Amino acid sequence: MNTRVIIANSSHADVISSIGKQSFRDAFAHLFKNKEDLLEYLEYTYHRDKILKSLEKENNVFFLAFVENVPVGFAKAKKYSLNEQIESIAQMELQKIYVLSYYHGSGAGQALLQAVIDLANKVQPDFLWLDTHIDNGKAIRFYERNGFRKGGKYLFTIGTQTFAYHLMCLPLAVMETC
Repeated sequence: MNTRVIIANSSHADVISSIGKQSFRDAFAHLFKNKEDLLEYLEYTYHRDKILKSLEKENNVFFLAFVENVPVGFAKAKKYSLNEQIESIAQMELQKIYVLSYYHGSGAGQALLQAVIDLANKVQPDFLWLDTHIDNGKAIRFYERNGFRKGGKYLFTIGTQTFAYHLMCLPLAVMETC
């Protein structure tokens, strides 16, 4: 399949919103005992206006993946974003990476991750970090295949529910470890 990745801009807010809502629902809806929490989170986090504001922030870079000219996924990187569990002030965060489930295995996720890593190589942080749900084995294996290592755990609350996440990081500087 022909996959390409572009840097997204404000004209892509609607498609990012749509992909985000659908991908998050597909990946995590089964974890929500209270479906209202899920719906409120999706509406807030992936509201078009929130995505638009995020696209306009200088610290954020969104990438949009296309397979055969169909938008299928996106990634959001924060060029300067600190996680207190990492002992470095030079950090970059891969805050979101989502691909529509139909396109899993298409190479879109790998292309998005590579675009973020390429950006990190330009920004030159010591670490690229992300978080992923502890039961998301598919994502954990994907990140580990790409050099990320588990570096800690933390809890995150959505509505009335609390979820456990792994902190994962990719050392980019010589001699750095997560």
